[in-house]
Amino acid sequence: MPVYKPAWQFGGPVLSVSRLCEGLASEGIKVRVITTNAGLPNLTVAEEGMSILEHGVEVIRYPVDRQSNIIRSRALIQALPAAIAGSQILHLSAIWQPLGLPIQRAALAQGIPVLHSLRGALGPYSLSRGWWKKLPYLLLQERPLLQRATGLHVTSQQEARELEWLRLRAPRQLLPNPLDLNQLQPDPALRQRWRQRLAIPDDIPLLMVCGRQHHKKGLDLLPELLATQRQHSWQLLVVGSDDDGSGAALRRELEQKGLSERLRLEPTMPAADLVGAYNAADLLLLPSRHENFGNVVVEALACGCAVLISDRTGVGADLRAAAPDGFGAVLPRRLSLWRDWLGAWLQQPQRAGGASAAWAADHYGQRAVAHQAIEVYRRILQTQASTPALR
Repeated sequence: MPVYKPAWQFGGPVLSVSRLCEGLASEGIKVRVITTNAGLPNLTVAEEGMSILEHGVEVIRYPVDRQSNIIRSRALIQALPAAIAGSQILHLSAIWQPLGLPIQRAALAQGIPVLHSLRGALGPYSLSRGWWKKLPYLLLQERPLLQRATGLHVTSQQEARELEWLRLRAPRQLLPNPLDLNQLQPDPALRQRWRQRLAIPDDIPLLMVCGRQHHKKGLDLLPELLATQRQHSWQLLVVGSDDDGSGAALRRELEQKGLSERLRLEPTMPAADLVGAYNAADLLLLPSRHENFGNVVVEALACGCAVLISDRTGVGADLRAAAPDGFGAVLPRRLSLWRDWLGAWLQQPQRAGGASAAWAADHYGQRAVAHQAIEVYRRILQTQASTPALR
């Protein structure tokens, strides 16, 4: 991966990948992370290129040529042949990063199978943003190597369907994001403390928006939606940072509709610290235009908080198929549907409760996903062993 923890500023994949690596290491799998110091300018020279054990994972960071969003590292490329020698599988997460291209070529040169994590980068929303430069790069640079991959790691059935237009040969390997749910559990006492801090009585429904505030998250649906429910008593808790002005627009429109007094704001906080907010809340709102997986959905359910999410959220198909009754709803992003469902829910507000929390832990907990990953790796190695041309 071109970036690794604690370079959290590069987004959710950094967290998901590090959790997977640590979960695998805890199951006895030897994991070596080859990465850079991108986002970590204070890394000492002595640490660059050195093997360091972090939570059971061997991590080697190479210096970037310069700190920027496009990550390049001549030092990493030069070290590749030795760094990956002896590996059984290369699990890569590097779409849209040029550094991923030489990494794949080095693995293919040594006959190491490549499992490439796409993490929504080839979905319609991602491609629509700057398509005029992304599409040529995808077709000329990324796609030829993706055609040679042994597998494509997708986190949801939605993501697998979104890849069909590329006609890639490699089989899709479904592996959800692993979540550290050890501290994310229903906690009535913590709920009470958070409610007291927010000055919200226990009988007032608390709606919640969590995560970065961005156009992709579809927050522009909420002011009109909430205005249709002003006859009910509710409060709205918004946790996260404003990426592109979407958060400011939400606050401005709520004020224009006379709803600003119902709004509570909290800054971005680590997932483990969100347990209080998730427990205080009754219903998570995620009207996203596109969500490859939806970590916050699982985190909320793990704390017993119900969810109302768009059908463009990857985890939504799992909820519809198997989640316990009372988890909430997965709806198309249409105001009338959200208005009717939320209006009915506010008449009898109910949290998702312990059944949904247990279901989330069983399906998406760090250990559960590590076991799924091991089975994916075994299938890949068995396929390699039975294919003479790839021996």
